[in-house]
Amino acid sequence: MLWSLLLFVITMSILVTIHEFGHFCVARLCKVRVECFSIGFGKKLWSYKFLSGTELVIAMIPLGGYVKMLDGRATALSSNNEKFAFDQKKIWQRAAIILAGPFANFVLALLIYWVIFLTGAVTYPVKIKNVIPNTPAATVAIPADAELKTIDNVKVETWNDVNLALISAMGKANVTFSYIDSTDGSDQKEVKNSVDISNWHFDIEKDSAITAFGIVPKKLEIYPIVSKIVSGSAAEQAGLRVGDKIIGYNNQSYVDWNDFSSTIKKAQAMVLEINREDKNIYLKLVPTVKKNGEGVAGLYPTSDARVVQYGFLEGFNKGIAQTVLTTKLTIRSLYQLVTGVIGLQHLSGPITIAKSAGQTASYGLTSYLYFLAFISISLGVINLVPLPILDGGHLVFLLFEKIKGSALSNKSQERFFRIGFVLLMVIMGIALFNDILRL
Repeated sequence: MLWSLLLFVITMSILVTIHEFGHFCVARLCKVRVECFSIGFGKKLWSYKFLSGTELVIAMIPLGGYVKMLDGRATALSSNNEKFAFDQKKIWQRAAIILAGPFANFVLALLIYWVIFLTGAVTYPVKIKNVIPNTPAATVAIPADAELKTIDNVKVETWNDVNLALISAMGKANVTFSYIDSTDGSDQKEVKNSVDISNWHFDIEKDSAITAFGIVPKKLEIYPIVSKIVSGSAAEQAGLRVGDKIIGYNNQSYVDWNDFSSTIKKAQAMVLEINREDKNIYLKLVPTVKKNGEGVAGLYPTSDARVVQYGFLEGFNKGIAQTVLTTKLTIRSLYQLVTGVIGLQHLSGPITIAKSAGQTASYGLTSYLYFLAFISISLGVINLVPLPILDGGHLVFLLFEKIKGSALSNKSQERFFRIGFVLLMVIMGIALFNDILRL
């Protein structure tokens, strides 16, 4: 719980800082005086004032933040200060300042995806084990071992991509998908199908979109063939080589890699039966003992998984594509929520975000980075919703000012802000209530 809470604070702090930094940078470029840059709300925990006059504040509640700019609607302006006030700038400048926050969140997601693709992304074939009867997928003949390639013309490379694509398809009359079929032994050919999902509904809190659609994913196959040996490891000292096939250990036949790995973690000497060049040989493996008492051998099996590492420009283009795809799916999900395709009971709040942050971080840095990019995009999209108090609401006010030729009165804007605040509190209340029900 403490780990999840810490990750939640770190996640929100990163996202809020980047979002507000976007507002800050463009405001400064437009020569608007920034009086305060606050990360969090409530009581000040720490503050520092720069020579420019901007006060940096770390506040108690890490659930948001703000950039306070000089504004004639809130402060009496002197003749010397008018040119530095936000409300005195041109409409396009104010719009740029407002858009800069959500834009910064999209840029952060792009950079995260770029780093992931540069350092290497683990991929493996998205293959179908079988199809569940009486489901949408069962209405077409999908062979076992078929590899999914696209859903609604969106390329899918992981089962997470499949899940998001199917969720975004909810509410449509049909969904198209394609897969590679090589069951007849001939050259691989891509098959396209369309499935009627007009009556397809499921609870996204209880069921996976994948299984609800009728697909059973094929697990990643791990073969007992050594693909890599760590230099100086116990495996190297035992005489193991790349290409060796593990037949058995401790006078028992090989079961699966999980059982083999669990035996190694016991940190006890093992006798391995190895097949090398069509000959069976025996080797003694003494695992290295880690600080936590677990044993480690330093060898890797062969599997369908592979690390794909992209070049500098290719990784950047891949990052853009992933950012655009995730943004489209997020907008689609928001549309489904507004139209009632997805019920309000599926709204998630800070507790769910905290739990998700902790879970993804436990799977490794790459999983957490994917999660951070997704939440950053979600924050950017939500802030563009035309709800008073959000960035999207401020943009609507500017559009009204552009059309009418004059801004809304301060009293009218204040009224809209109050309405927006109440609506936002209601939405957050529902999300928090849902979080509590899920505990």
